[in-house]
Amino acid sequence: MNKKRIGYACIIGPTNAGKSTLLNTIFKKKISIVSNKVQTTNFAIEVVKYHKDNKIIFIDTPGLYNKKNNTNFLNDVNVEVKRADVIVIILDISIHLFYEEILEKIIKNTKKPKILVFNKIDKVSQEFAIEQINKSKFVKNFDEIYYVSALKNKNINNLLDGIVARLPEGDFENSINFETNISKDVFFSELTREAVFKYLNQELPYQIYVKTYKFEKENRNYKIYQNIYVKNDNHKKIVLGKNGSVIKKIGISARKEIEKLFKHKVSLFLDVQTTKQWPGVMKATY
Repeated sequence: MNKKRIGYACIIGPTNAGKSTLLNTIFKKKISIVSNKVQTTNFAIEVVKYHKDNKIIFIDTPGLYNKKNNTNFLNDVNVEVKRADVIVIILDISIHLFYEEILEKIIKNTKKPKILVFNKIDKVSQEFAIEQINKSKFVKNFDEIYYVSALKNKNINNLLDGIVARLPEGDFENSINFETNISKDVFFSELTREAVFKYLNQELPYQIYVKTYKFEKENRNYKIYQNIYVKNDNHKKIVLGKNGSVIKKIGISARKEIEKLFKHKVSLFLDVQTTKQWPGVMKATY
């Protein structure tokens, strides 16, 4: 039997380095939500990519967002590193030096292949990029370095080739066959959470969770019911906005994104609730 390469590639990086944008570009559709809010991705996402008859199972991990209090980040990421075949660290080329010490803790104890991705090269000059890299001893930890623009789809295929080259050989017959480990209900919830961040990025903490609790089909129209959970009444007022103006914008934005992916007309019903079970809502939702 002709062997193909198949395995797990764990993507690690700081908040806003472009992990979610990279995945969305690779798959040419929305896979992971994007915002400027810290730790937008708050649980590991698995998604399968076929590249030149090979199979990459990407693991997108929560982003590093705090230089000092990073114990939870390290614990969560180390779990995924143990089962990965290739470690992919993605950094914003303009600010990568800030996180090197923390990220080095993850990779120093593993002999697995390691790839470093400098993202957002479209935003800096070649001279600046060279200067940044020359400052860093961190780059010596990696088997290969790629310079990409996830937003502009620059050098992405070269990166995929590099990942595949470091995956083990295996048989597809005995491998996982799902596209992603995220159910539709959870992904619909994520799209609404993205819309919340879009309109309330500075006003609201990242600790906000959305749960899809009912899904109905009526003729050609789909009805989706969701709860938006916040921590207190002040946050609830912010999400609702004056006379419901903000929640209306959130609902319209989320509905349009769901319709793009679902390719059906959708009616989206949102309710904002406070909860004292924090962060238990996250466990119930995801």
